Amino acid sequence: MTREIYDEIVSLLEKRGPVQGNSDQEICNYRYLDAGHVDSLNIMQFILEIEECFGILLSAEDTQSDEFRTVGGIIALVERKRQLNS
Repeated sequence: MTREIYDEIVSLLEKRGPVQGNSDQEICNYRYLDAGHVDSLNIMQFILEIEECFGILLSAEDTQSDEFRTVGGIIALVERKRQLNS
C-alpha cells in the first residue's frame, strides 16, 4: 500500500466526515459506502475527485466492484491504474 495514496483517499473521505477506524488496517477495511459516508448523491463527486487527484480514469466496472467499497480497495484500484499509466 502506498502511503501517499492512502493519505489522499482518507483526506478525500474526511472532507465528508470522520473516517471510522483506529488503525491503518481498520481504515483500509472501512466500508465507507455501506456506512453511508459517501451517499448516492455524492458518489460521482467523490469519483471525480479521485480521478483528478491521481490522474486516472475509473470505469463503471471499477466503481461498481466490491473492491471499490472499501478504503483499501480504492487504494489497490488507484495503484493498478497508476501502474498502467506509467
